[in-house]
Amino acid sequence: MTRVYTVNKRVHPRDLVIAAAERILRSEGIGAVTTRRIASELGVTPMALYRHFEGKDALVEALVASGFARWEARLARAVRPGTPARRLRGALAAYRDFALEEPRLFELMFLLPRPGVPEAPGSLRSTVSPAFAEVIASVKDAIRAGDLPSTDPEEVVLMIWALAHGLVALHFSGRFGFQDELFRRAYDRTTAALWKQLRGRGASTP
Repeated sequence: MTRVYTVNKRVHPRDLVIAAAERILRSEGIGAVTTRRIASELGVTPMALYRHFEGKDALVEALVASGFARWEARLARAVRPGTPARRLRGALAAYRDFALEEPRLFELMFLLPRPGVPEAPGSLRSTVSPAFAEVIASVKDAIRAGDLPSTDPEEVVLMIWALAHGLVALHFSGRFGFQDELFRRAYDRTTAALWKQLRGRGASTP
């Protein structure tokens, strides 16, 4: 059934398009996010969308930007309190929860190829994201405190992220039977084991 939306003058039409695209993404996946499908959702003609977006690629970019704005806010809350170790554990928990709560959006942001993705390890050395910059700073602080091995911080960030990301990818492919709680336990246990191992290496470093 086609929905007809009354335009709220306080809401920019571009935001209505993005909101409709997000609803379709969550329920049907990125393959269903087309200008025709969104126009039908909003009760307008497909041509009306081209006033705000040149096409699907521009829509996808907007969805990614919206997703990263949401992720930035969540990560900022996770890395605010406590010691470097606590901030890093908070970042890992936030990554896990974001993947579970927004699987289609997470997939679009972190798993699907798209133009302009920052390349590692350079993107792990410096970043335009204030919250992720705090993650990098927390790794550096932990290295200086002797809690992590004395090595390049971006290599430590890459190692931690690779494990967390790999576990999410395994869950999304059904390796934990699509059981969120089973995945959560495996994620927490495995990331804790890595942290323990890294801290052990750090403590033994002269």
